Amino acid sequence: MNIFRNKLPKNLFRNIYYAFLAQSISLLLNIVMSLVVPKILGVTEYSYWQLYVFYVGYVGFFHFGLNDGIYLRLGGEKYKEINHSLLGTQLKLLLILEITISSIIAIVGVNFIEDSNRQFIIIMAGIYLVLANITLYLGYIFQAVNKTKVYSISVLIDRCFVLISIFILMFLNIQQFQFFVIVYLSSKILSLIYCGYLGRDIVLAKWFNTGQAIKEMWINISIGIKLVIANIASMLILGSGRFIIDKIWGVTAFGKVSLSISLTNFFLVFIAQTSMVLFPTLRRIEKGQLNKLYFIMRGLLGVFLPVVFLMYFPIMILLTKWLPDYKESLHYLILLLPLCTFDGKMQLLCNTFFKVLRKEKILLVNNILSMTLSIVLSIICGYIFHSITLVILAIVISVAFRGILSDIYLAKLMSRPIISNLIGEIVIVVIFIYSAWYLSLGLAFLIFFASYIVYLIINIKTIKQLSRYVSQR
Repeated sequence: MNIFRNKLPKNLFRNIYYAFLAQSISLLLNIVMSLVVPKILGVTEYSYWQLYVFYVGYVGFFHFGLNDGIYLRLGGEKYKEINHSLLGTQLKLLLILEITISSIIAIVGVNFIEDSNRQFIIIMAGIYLVLANITLYLGYIFQAVNKTKVYSISVLIDRCFVLISIFILMFLNIQQFQFFVIVYLSSKILSLIYCGYLGRDIVLAKWFNTGQAIKEMWINISIGIKLVIANIASMLILGSGRFIIDKIWGVTAFGKVSLSISLTNFFLVFIAQTSMVLFPTLRRIEKGQLNKLYFIMRGLLGVFLPVVFLMYFPIMILLTKWLPDYKESLHYLILLLPLCTFDGKMQLLCNTFFKVLRKEKILLVNNILSMTLSIVLSIICGYIFHSITLVILAIVISVAFRGILSDIYLAKLMSRPIISNLIGEIVIVVIFIYSAWYLSLGLAFLIFFASYIVYLIINIKTIKQLSRYVSQR
């Protein structure tokens, strides 16, 4: 199949290699964060740490789409050919904006929040906002111009520093979450220095005409704001339920649920970074070839994503012994693991192809609909039924709704029938949830393993087609 030989640039697989290397370190860090840190800090301190992580997850929205707009407009361009001076001026204007927002957040935190721990979290999140968005600005440029290696190494620097620092904190028996927050900020400073040095053509470029730079920023924001709002809506699909859990049941319950969500993120970090690597490459591919790539990627994801459910059973055995205080969290993992299938496909397949085809508006609409569904269901389940389990289920249903809706629309664009595939994927998810929730661990494993074998047999034709395509590379 010539699509692999002739259409994809030689450095694509090198870029994916570095991206996966960076995300492998991130995976190791996530394992330490999710399995070791809660054992060191204890339930309350770990819950405050998770609250900080939760808040900083939203700071990326305060560039208001500038980074995303640049990423979309520069996708497929060459670094030497872009306007360094214009991009550098926008960077400096963004820095001024971020410092202003950070200062406002700090003032609000000091004057309107009584809990000293929450005050600290808000102030540190404000500082992180500046560092993260400036680093991301440069990182998005590197990725858009196919210099993914640079961005991946910056992630490696960030994650390795945090990982080493955590082991030092463990050795010193530090049990205050504030030290972990400071480490988190320090790692982002190192990452920014690296990106700034390699992007010095942009950082140190002469000041461009202010009026034209602001006009260019407005164009980028007007393009990227759709993605920002879509991302906000996407995060609030999970976030609305977590806000309600924190509000009704407190920070400890929030921390326990967050642990399960962190465990599901182990797998999703790979998917997210691969999506970023693929975007500039797919922008250069003809629409006819995109159709073939869509078939390959969707087939692979549909067949192999359910493997993550098999991982639940050994994970449950090991973690129950390792983190006995979080047994309830691990039970919630049964409901949250389907996020790996629905959200994994959404990130790698739907998000990537919507961006390549410039269908950001569709992505925005689907995310807003799903966010609205999540908020309504979470409020009902939290305040009327007063059930954490139902709130979590509401989150998963909303994520599934978004994934299915986007999948159907994208398949229609690509003229590919997928309804029968979707039904099979939903059935295998339902079998896992029902068996793992109601049956013993051993019996649930046997039932799901047998079901997955049947699922593979039903999809044997697709597997053979995919094998032929891949073997022709």
